[in-house]
Amino acid sequence: MPPSWPPDDRDPGQPQDETQPLTPPPRERTAPAGPRARQAHTPYLQDRSEPEGPELRRGERVDRYVILKAVGEGGMGVVYAAYDPELDRKVALKLLRLEMNDAEQGRARLLREAQAMARVSHPNVCSVYDVGTFGEQVFIAMEFISGSTLHQWLKQERSWRDVLRVFLQAGQGLEAAHAAGLVHRDFKPANVLIGKDDRAFVTDFGLARLVSSNEEEEEDPSASLALPPGRMGESSPGVSSSVTQVGVVVGTPNYMPPEQYLGNTPDARSDQFSFCAALFKALYRTRPFEPKQMAAAAAELGERSTASLAIQAPPSSSKVPAWVRRAVLKGLSLRPEERFASMRALLDALSQEPRRAAKRQGLMVAAGLSVALIAAVGVQTHRQSQICAGSDQLMARSWNPEMRQKLEAAFSATGRAFAPEVARSVGQVLDTYAGEWVRQHTEACEATRVRGVQTEELLSLRVVCLERHRQDFQALAHLLTEADRKLVDRAVDAVNGLPSPRECQDIVSLSTQASLPADPALRGQIEQLATELSAVKALGRAGRYKAALSQAQQLEPKVLATGYLPLQAELRSSLGWYQQTVGDLESGAFQVEQAINDAEAGKADRLKVDAINRLVFILGLQGQEKQAEQWARLSGSALSRMGGDTLLASELEGNLGTVALRQGNYPEAKRRFEKTRELQLKVMAPEDLRSTWTTYNLGVAALMMGERERALELLNEARGRMEALLGKSHPHVADCHSMLAWANRELGRLEPSLTHARTAVDIQKAMFGEEHPAVADALDAVGMSLIALERHDEARTTFETALAMKEKALGSDSPDLSFSYDGIGQALLAAGRAEEAIAPLEKALSFEDVEPEPLAESGFALARALWQSEKDFVRALAEASKARERFVQVGKQERVAEVEAWLKSHPVPEEKPRSSRAKALSSKRKRGLVRSVP
Repeated sequence: MPPSWPPDDRDPGQPQDETQPLTPPPRERTAPAGPRARQAHTPYLQDRSEPEGPELRRGERVDRYVILKAVGEGGMGVVYAAYDPELDRKVALKLLRLEMNDAEQGRARLLREAQAMARVSHPNVCSVYDVGTFGEQVFIAMEFISGSTLHQWLKQERSWRDVLRVFLQAGQGLEAAHAAGLVHRDFKPANVLIGKDDRAFVTDFGLARLVSSNEEEEEDPSASLALPPGRMGESSPGVSSSVTQVGVVVGTPNYMPPEQYLGNTPDARSDQFSFCAALFKALYRTRPFEPKQMAAAAAELGERSTASLAIQAPPSSSKVPAWVRRAVLKGLSLRPEERFASMRALLDALSQEPRRAAKRQGLMVAAGLSVALIAAVGVQTHRQSQICAGSDQLMARSWNPEMRQKLEAAFSATGRAFAPEVARSVGQVLDTYAGEWVRQHTEACEATRVRGVQTEELLSLRVVCLERHRQDFQALAHLLTEADRKLVDRAVDAVNGLPSPRECQDIVSLSTQASLPADPALRGQIEQLATELSAVKALGRAGRYKAALSQAQQLEPKVLATGYLPLQAELRSSLGWYQQTVGDLESGAFQVEQAINDAEAGKADRLKVDAINRLVFILGLQGQEKQAEQWARLSGSALSRMGGDTLLASELEGNLGTVALRQGNYPEAKRRFEKTRELQLKVMAPEDLRSTWTTYNLGVAALMMGERERALELLNEARGRMEALLGKSHPHVADCHSMLAWANRELGRLEPSLTHARTAVDIQKAMFGEEHPAVADALDAVGMSLIALERHDEARTTFETALAMKEKALGSDSPDLSFSYDGIGQALLAAGRAEEAIAPLEKALSFEDVEPEPLAESGFALARALWQSEKDFVRALAEASKARERFVQVGKQERVAEVEAWLKSHPVPEEKPRSSRAKALSSKRKRGLVRSVP
């Protein structure tokens, strides 16, 4: 069997590269204190998994949240003030009602919408902290805002400037939602909250089309509108899922755009219309249209231009400026294409007065004042730029020019011929990683401290995540500065496996993971253990699996004693992976499965998917294909619920492809690797060695399927990229040469085949010495090329040399010997020495844990040797039949046809008359004088 990724530098058949755990960092919080903290632990609090009635009582729990009191109720459900004991804060908890005729689907839709809401982080958007299920309902834990709704706020007399100021804030919240790919679908004053500091918060993004709303006064949707027959179906987008009668719209008619009446899917321009309808009402104290007239206009829209008469003109006595009126009326255009291109454009149009005032002030300023103003602006800009400075100095503790020099010196000291190329590639990867980390760290700070579009809590989560990634980076970088020969060999693989800092942009995953404990001492202990685990993972990435396993086992009781589930999951996932790398697949699978359970309990979604992907690989190696497929489906479902992750998805596909390749299922391997490559191209740089290994594996799969020209193309591509990254004398390049020798031999290009095979031998000898098993593997490829060139004696000698090397290094029972025994038998058979070929071919078939295809080749050769030597015709046909079945198993149709043709042309010959000696022996057996060996 040809080598596949991950490449082996340990026992044959064991995977080498570590799939890196993408570990969401712990969420920080302050320690509970005071009466609320004590309340969270009082014994009279009740936990309920099912709602018992229409309203929850004080002290009852929804998940971890403690109910304080109901603060609102409508058609969509009930809103409670609740207490979060883990984060010691008050939250608004919404319990959303579902239509029971489709509760399961409705619950899934609500969960998706709420998870999407959690992705929006903006000062004018009500933050979503958590989402989950409570019995048959969905709950959403949101920021608790003490104040009133915009609808209530507008009941008092307000100047047009105050109204416009608040609406501009709400508009910025809508703009942030649109940037995140969300459409509100039901913007109205009742869905905007005004805090005590007069700041506007938009709420209920994306839920209007899924749930009913029952607001007061003009928000009351009970005034359903009858539309012309056939204009709207039962489940029109943008209205409540409770609509069950054709021709009836249940929504908020006073703010609904005409396209919503038509049943078209609302978009950002629909929100713009609703926003302007609400602003018109707030500024002019009258509605811009009558809902029944809008319904009629919707029916006529596109059929006559007079439909625009449905929008009323503002009162002539109004003091609202003309530039505001023009912007609002443009936003109320009945045709979406006639509105502003975006909320940003609308808000710019509504913000003309401040710009005009600034322009007038600028004309009045004297030249000296202008200089002073410019200087002041420069100082302010400089100060803002310094608020989030320092990320590069922080990263410099982990990677700097001095460390790079140490790394290059350590690599050079190993004496590896390819050390300079590998040092350059490793340095480039680390430079790129460090730069990306600095950008992510700075951006996270600026989002909160400069632009004000992210809360302090989210900043904390992202910084903690980035710090964990920096620890992993620093541990590996430090190890590389003390590299030995083995680490230099796999250094590029190691650095490419570091988890990307971009993972720390996944706010949803970060905010849902279990929080760190409140006890400062315990939290400090967890952080110290996490740092120690980073050092363990660095050893694993360096290929020092036994050391990594030993240290992980020492850490295990300490980590378990903390009770912090995400760290337990991370430790167990790594521990299980190291166990399988040293051959203990059963223990490895057990530990990784425990990691999945811990990650699920600790709400560490990314870590859970990573652990599942590892378990799929291990189960595949154990031959448990059905279990591996079941876990793979679970991984896919979890990824879908997370909103997708291209890198994790590519790792799952790559693991499934590697397992399929090792099991001889080449069409499945090809399909999986093609999908892996497609995903990797989206997220990996061309110099990432992982994508090069995928190309190599695709070439192997193509070769095994008989797609020889395609295989040659892919393998040459992989070799070229490896030479650029690793140098021409790296052992990974030798693997490519060995496979290119095979591909050229299959194409009848025998001299190039022998050249590639001998190049692989030269590289491996320079790398490992004259008698290493890797040299023996390369010699097997030379022997096969020599057989094709009909240099049979030279081929046999080459295989015998390889066999002796393997026996000395691996022992006489290693499955790797099978290939050399097969080569000896094949060379003897090709030379016409069939009887001598039988013994080595039988030996080749005697080893367990050898892939089906090489067994099929050895079996068919044995069949021919038995036949040609006239030793045992019946057994020859039996061996050929077994070989045929194995070729069928791996999809080698050409070889199946060849064996079938041979079977048809080789019927069992009639038994020849026995000689007088044979007859005499038979007579003696009958008399019991000669005993058969049992």
